[in-house]
Amino acid sequence: MLEPNAIPTSEPTIRVGIILPVDHEKRIELRIPQQPGYLLQDDAGRQTALQAGDLLQFKIDGTDIISKINDSQPETAVSWFVQPTCDFPIDHKTGVLAQKIISGRGFHWSKHIEVFLPGKLEIGRIDNDLILINELPIEQYLMCVATSEMGAACPPALIESQTIVARSWMLANVEMKHRSIGMDVCNDDCCQRYQGTTHLTRQSIQGALITSGQVLLYGGKICDARYSKSCGGVMESFENVWEGGKLDYLQPIPDAVDGFRHPSLPLNSEENVRVWIADTPQSFCSSLTVPENELKKYLGSVDEEGHYFRWQFRYTQEQLTDLLNRKCALAARAIKSIEPIQRGDSGRLIEVGIRYLNQSGDEQFHVIKDQHVIRHSFHETFLYSSAFVVDIETGESDIPSAFLLKGGGWGHGVGYCQIGALGMALSGYSAEEIVLHYLPGSRLVKIY
Repeated sequence: MLEPNAIPTSEPTIRVGIILPVDHEKRIELRIPQQPGYLLQDDAGRQTALQAGDLLQFKIDGTDIISKINDSQPETAVSWFVQPTCDFPIDHKTGVLAQKIISGRGFHWSKHIEVFLPGKLEIGRIDNDLILINELPIEQYLMCVATSEMGAACPPALIESQTIVARSWMLANVEMKHRSIGMDVCNDDCCQRYQGTTHLTRQSIQGALITSGQVLLYGGKICDARYSKSCGGVMESFENVWEGGKLDYLQPIPDAVDGFRHPSLPLNSEENVRVWIADTPQSFCSSLTVPENELKKYLGSVDEEGHYFRWQFRYTQEQLTDLLNRKCALAARAIKSIEPIQRGDSGRLIEVGIRYLNQSGDEQFHVIKDQHVIRHSFHETFLYSSAFVVDIETGESDIPSAFLLKGGGWGHGVGYCQIGALGMALSGYSAEEIVLHYLPGSRLVKIY
């Protein structure tokens, strides 16, 4: 596993969580590929040679895990390992096939997909749930991340810049969300999308080879290079989304050419935010730069086709009252208003108030803090971003009949903007120019 606060001088091996305890899986099925050869090993060191096409099934049995190869007699062990008998170059759909793997865990686009996993696999358990861990060299991992996060049709500068940012974030090793369960990182949007070699392309392999070992440094440390799908035209400040204080290289600057001006900037008033969201400025992630009817071919395979730069949702009074009652435990009879309390530099709400009538008809006020919680509260699963304003449709007396949420961007908006980086790449910017735009003041350095 990665060492915290260390800058490696040689390529590290990492452990990626493919199935987590929160997935509550009781059964895992794996299919062995034509090549290379593979072994099945238990925690006691006993080994069985596997054949091309073998189906491996694992399920919990008391305190152990049962393993079964095709129709053979089941065997039991505390944990199991599936590993190649030799090193081999990865390519499109090489490695062991794992089915029914969650992508978009906890988000509105969640679905099950199949993935091809290179390297070594570990099947274990935590309490009553199975886990699956993929152990592999970080550069092979990064080859897969680039076209898991974005589509294979993206230009080389986008693939290379995405790879540099993903490597920097990984090696900065700041969050360590899954370290307590033996994983450096998980396979999904919680960390970085990793779908094995399923969408691997020549371009993503080249992107890792060309940038091998390159990271962004600031003040002698690897940059905690955060990224999201679309900043909406202005990048958000790190400290408005996460704890830990200000990071100078994650600044609230326009996602546009140097010297960009707009009458609504800075977004320091509700009036300015409304003007900004109502407009389509000429930013790198704008639909003027990357038309949204062309976006799908550039996005990751699990991303939805739709409006990323500017979007809207309409809720009737009944719909919004029901939603907020469930999400915020309000017990409201009706919602009177949604009132911004505090916004970040990109217009994202980081504190919002809900004025409502309780079941007795008394007026109450509920405050939601944190952009992540706000996004969760205002959508059945997850709102695109918290950068939104609210228009109301009038109803009887002072109770609105409907609420229209008009928003911008997709994700938290901090750091590297993927669609903006795409816009820059399509406009002829190099990978280095792209990453230094999104992490100003940093340096691009090869560390191994």
